Amino acid sequence: MFLFLTEIKAWLIEQYQSKCVAPVSMLDPDIDVPLERIYVPPSIKELKRGHEDRCGGIETDNTSREEKDVSCYKELLHRDGNQNNTMYIQGDPGCGKTTFSTKLVLDWCNAHSENGASTKKKRKVTTRGKASNRTGFSDLDTLRDYTFLFFVSLRDYSGTMCNVSQMVVEAIQSNKLPWDDSVWEHKCIVLTDAADEWYHPDPSKSNSACKCKDRSMPQYLQRNNITNIITARPWKLANLKMSDTSTRIFQISGVLDYKTLAENVINNLAEKDGISQKAQQSKCNDFWKKLKNKNMGNLMTIPAICVQLVHQFYVGRLMEDSLCAIYMNMLDMHIAKGLKKLQIKDFDDEEICVKEIKHIFGTGNNEYMSANGSLVRSASALAFKTLTDSSKESSLVFVENTITNHMTKTQLDYLLQTGIITKKKSLSLSSGKNIPYMFVHKTIQEFLASMHIAINQVDIEDNLNAIQSVYCDGKSILDIGQLFIFTCGMCAPVAERMSKHMMDVITSDMESKLLSISDQEMNLFSTPYLAQRILLGGFIERLANKQPCLQLTLTHISLDDYTSRTIKEIDALNTLIDMNISNITSIHAIYNSQQELNRVQEIISQSRESLSYLQLVDWIQSDLQVDLQGLKLKSLSYNGGTVFSNLDCTYMRSCYMSCVTPLSERRILQSMSVTGKNITHLQLECVILKSIDLCATLLNLTSLHTLILTLESFKSIDLLCAALPNLTSLHTLAIEYVHSIAFQYADLSNLIHETNLAVTLLGYLPESIRKVVYRGCYVSAQDVKSMVEWSKSRDACVRCVLLGCRIPANETDTCNWMKQQDGIDITQCEFKEYGTFIYLSFSWSTILSK
Repeated sequence: MFLFLTEIKAWLIEQYQSKCVAPVSMLDPDIDVPLERIYVPPSIKELKRGHEDRCGGIETDNTSREEKDVSCYKELLHRDGNQNNTMYIQGDPGCGKTTFSTKLVLDWCNAHSENGASTKKKRKVTTRGKASNRTGFSDLDTLRDYTFLFFVSLRDYSGTMCNVSQMVVEAIQSNKLPWDDSVWEHKCIVLTDAADEWYHPDPSKSNSACKCKDRSMPQYLQRNNITNIITARPWKLANLKMSDTSTRIFQISGVLDYKTLAENVINNLAEKDGISQKAQQSKCNDFWKKLKNKNMGNLMTIPAICVQLVHQFYVGRLMEDSLCAIYMNMLDMHIAKGLKKLQIKDFDDEEICVKEIKHIFGTGNNEYMSANGSLVRSASALAFKTLTDSSKESSLVFVENTITNHMTKTQLDYLLQTGIITKKKSLSLSSGKNIPYMFVHKTIQEFLASMHIAINQVDIEDNLNAIQSVYCDGKSILDIGQLFIFTCGMCAPVAERMSKHMMDVITSDMESKLLSISDQEMNLFSTPYLAQRILLGGFIERLANKQPCLQLTLTHISLDDYTSRTIKEIDALNTLIDMNISNITSIHAIYNSQQELNRVQEIISQSRESLSYLQLVDWIQSDLQVDLQGLKLKSLSYNGGTVFSNLDCTYMRSCYMSCVTPLSERRILQSMSVTGKNITHLQLECVILKSIDLCATLLNLTSLHTLILTLESFKSIDLLCAALPNLTSLHTLAIEYVHSIAFQYADLSNLIHETNLAVTLLGYLPESIRKVVYRGCYVSAQDVKSMVEWSKSRDACVRCVLLGCRIPANETDTCNWMKQQDGIDITQCEFKEYGTFIYLSFSWSTILSK
């Protein structure tokens, strides 16, 4: 390795190892211990990829069920023996995303240190406590394969930079290290933390020539030898388009063993105080007894809250089952710590802040906050004003001038002493970038912002306007989730109006997606699903704080899986549905019993005037009945055997059907053929294409823009060929062939009757066609050449995509032939071998001559 590469690597290890410590608690960042002393492996599951986009991309689907546990780095970084290019790790606030990132960095350092022993040998316990009794993510040999790991804290670059590789280069060069782009030729992990805390620079204010098409995420270097790992809260990834099969998404949902985490915290705190191991065990036993009596086990699954509860118990604080009470205690302890540091009695003598809303916190002991009301009020104003900053650039990381707009320099110094505001930069490589002040954790900022709302109820209109003007579209609305939950516990009038604003924005966003002329599949329900989770959290927080009954607006509901919800969540959901049952706009429902279907029918029947979006998944697969009388549906998505009666498609723009029974299919197609002339997007999965009803239906869908078919057989392809010329508005045709087991093991010579599918359909496509996608089909080299010639013969620019199509092993020179062709722009050309099969993925667009 070149000397400068060795120098960069050594510097990275030194930097990371010096910073890979963990505060035992946010309550006392001064108690730093090696991460191994407190760390407990997380619970990480890979999520299903949602609906695979037959049009050349993949969209995340947060309503999908978790797929499989991931317990080692090899499972995280590889799939089917191949290195992943891009991974997203999502998780709710405080669930351990940053801690896991820190542990990954530390393990990479250990794997590359001179004394980093191979993990093929049994690892010895070298640290006190239970942190080393790990059952997951201990395979350092996997990380040894990666020459470099670059950690980037995205909040440090919020509003200033958008190119991650440039962030890395700038950080290295700012530390006076040599740099050469040959670094990127080596196997690298680029780990970017907190994408939800990053915002794209304002192009009008930026000097850089930014060409980002998608400004919702930073720009990443895409190479086969580089693995990009991005962590974020779920809302950031709700409508993310994933481009290929080497992209994966994971859910981190806390630690595998919160009991061990709690005991590690107690042991480290006790060790600092010189308490004996016997006394430590007694402390642990007392904590578990108190926790059981308080029925607070659900909060312990969130690592950040678990740690705070343990610390509050350890110092003799009352344990409350409300997030607001926990955070109130936390802030009170921060202030007490600052006073002790400075050896003074009070920061100020203004006793106003907490007493105005004392009823919210019940029996909480918050004497230090009460005695320092002016400081708390100033911190709350700063938190609110920065979270609602219209430029987003200073919402999480801000300069001193921003702070002194809301408080004196002396108050800032006090807050730094308490640890509520900090300048600590964790693992960030850049020593001087953005020199930020920030709240110790984003949830602290959100809690203080909610306090500002509760304290200043005379300014409700101004505060609501500030929130609504910043969080005003589908991409940003879910970012107010934690603020909303805290506000439910402190200020019911504002929480009620925030919930209505959220629902209104989501309705507008769904309408916008539906009306957009797009060739992509529509995932209309991911944002509503996450919004419902937020509202349930807020309603439960209201109960915990004994607030008056909240009349929250919930018009987008998800009845997906009661078994994964707590009793509190089930009760809260049923209460909110009953509150809003005549005004429901969208329903996503999965049911596997007549009783569950009856609940769905009840909601449909009472929301006939408002219901526009319906997504049903029937796990029973029997001919149950649902009456849709009077509904003016704009979108229908359906999987299963339920039979619809009185379906009117007059207002429908989008329809998706999968694996439906013959009776159900016939009913829907008959309704479409009569009233479906406004449908623009139609997706049918598991279709045999032998239905006269389907052919007749297509002939009447005169507005159809995108047609997506997943086929099981081509035996009656002539029906589709007959219908295609009449679809004069058709822009995109996407066809996927679902192979049978017989096909997978068949002799290709016996499947010649399937080979000319691609070419056969091309001759029937209308002049309006602009995109053709085939997925999983069997094609020959001649088919590909014919498609290229066909696309070049069109008078308009046409894009053709072949994804995972099977091709004979002796015809793989097609890629070279394509590269020699004039008039086409090739965007993908690759072959992959799976066992004895070879699959190709080609995509190209025609270039019109001037």
